[in-house]
Amino acid sequence: MPGGRRNAKSSSFKHHHAHVSDDRKAHDLPKQPQVVPPKHIPLPDVPPSSEFYFELDAFLLSVFAMTGQYINLYRNVFWLPHSYNDHYINYYLVDYYVLAINLIMVGRRLPVCLLKQVCSLCFPSSYQSMYTLCINILTVISLVPVLLYCFYNVIMEHGYLTIIFLIYPFVVYVVVLGTNITKFLELKVPVPERAPVTRTKGGGAISKSSSTVNHVCSMSAETIREEVETLRNDFNNRWEQVLFNSFLVVYHSSFLPCYFAQNALHFDVHSAIQHGVLTGFGCLILYLTHCFPSKYCDVLHRAALHLGRWQRIEIKNVHVPFSTWTESAMWNQGALVKHSKELFKAEGIANAAEPGNIRHSKFFFLFKNPAVAVQSIWLLQVLLILAEVIIIAKCSGHWNEYAPVQLQIMIPLKLIYRTTKVCFVTKRIYKEESELITRFSN
Repeated sequence: MPGGRRNAKSSSFKHHHAHVSDDRKAHDLPKQPQVVPPKHIPLPDVPPSSEFYFELDAFLLSVFAMTGQYINLYRNVFWLPHSYNDHYINYYLVDYYVLAINLIMVGRRLPVCLLKQVCSLCFPSSYQSMYTLCINILTVISLVPVLLYCFYNVIMEHGYLTIIFLIYPFVVYVVVLGTNITKFLELKVPVPERAPVTRTKGGGAISKSSSTVNHVCSMSAETIREEVETLRNDFNNRWEQVLFNSFLVVYHSSFLPCYFAQNALHFDVHSAIQHGVLTGFGCLILYLTHCFPSKYCDVLHRAALHLGRWQRIEIKNVHVPFSTWTESAMWNQGALVKHSKELFKAEGIANAAEPGNIRHSKFFFLFKNPAVAVQSIWLLQVLLILAEVIIIAKCSGHWNEYAPVQLQIMIPLKLIYRTTKVCFVTKRIYKEESELITRFSN
């Protein structure tokens, strides 16, 4: 009967519609509203210290730390009436070969930076890569024979097992930073080896420089993820440089002088350990403020706003509509997508991240508000200065207790003004940007 056929067709259509509804295909759902890129507030120009002045500060901090440790070890009681020594330190007990090794290792970048500054004044910028390579080769040729000669004399004096402690920093360097000698002689290395290309709205292409870190506002999800991956690798490289160089200063300015001290020498172990801890925090703050300036953190912050984040959710209502995540699509805030058989909700104002990608989630969490990191560094620096002031106040009155801490506090006091200014500027800027984004999203 015709009526029966119509009922069968209607029943078949309802069954097919229910099946599609259960599968929840993307084309059956309403289209997502257009994603508007997040708004950025430009940071005021707070230029960091130049490379040469930073290298000079880093070298002075290392020398001050080394001098303080040698004062802890070889101080002299010259003020006693029957003392036959008029010097502040027993210089004859110092192993000058160990001292030369320590000075070369903590000051290796300063002559390289100085020669680069001179060459930049004499040659055009097109020759930069050429004269940088020549300077690195000249530095290696000059320092390696001196280090080998000092190593030989130290081993002859203290035994063959000491070679383990002499080559240990080089082993750490190979494990952490690889075999590239450039990273050993220069703190900042070129950012990407393969520069990504960003497409603008007009269809033009913007190629990133291989020596600078830039951000280009784009609504291409694939371009944003590629940019974030480049920035993430650069951030990891800088963080490894900070940790390795801080370790190297502590090792050569605090540990090796104690290790190669004479067996019959008695010194205050507590003061030596305290000196090493203060040196480590001072170096860490110095390298953090230089390797992660406010402009660099702002670039990471802008990329994080475009990247967004997905939050894994569990919905008991099976009829909640969602879309299937695609690599080329941008998603607005609050969008529900399905990826790898799981449901995710978009949390950023614009979302290009891959749902369930832990690297994208960490990147957004770290850089959605860089003011927190800047404030943490500033707070750490303030606590370091307060700790050093308290140690000076509690000293018993001997000059050898005052001098090491007074030497260590000089560089942090020099940096505290710049760090304070950057801290309050970034806090104000990112607070206003957050309020702007909140009003815009609502």
